Amino acid sequence: MKFKEYYITDNNGNSNCVIRSFCKLYNEKYDDVYSQLSIIAKELKMDSFNDIPVFEEYMKRHKTFPIECNKNTKIKDLKLDDSNYIVFCYDKKDFYHMVTIMNKTLYDKNDDSLNLYIISLYKQMN
Repeated sequence: MKFKEYYITDNNGNSNCVIRSFCKLYNEKYDDVYSQLSIIAKELKMDSFNDIPVFEEYMKRHKTFPIECNKNTKIKDLKLDDSNYIVFCYDKKDFYHMVTIMNKTLYDKNDDSLNLYIISLYKQMN
């Protein structure tokens, strides 16, 4: 798997991995994704746009669905086709993260995420 640096922020210089991942995959603006996630959080009566049901609903609305995967796999060891994916991952401690993989290329702020373990893998369906 290849790595390509990708990092964007809102107008105030803030950045969030969930929003960054969705911006990259769906080619949307940071503030637009934040707004959409906030609306879904209110609809679902959740505290944060970062809650799992919120970002999963957002992905569902964008035809991106969970697929089976080995939860003990590092991102760098994934065997994926040329499709587009979102990976919810962690370091097996207390660091949780989300990244986008498109055409076997991981997009994130640095390549450290290649060594994170998969919690959930989502594939964009056409």
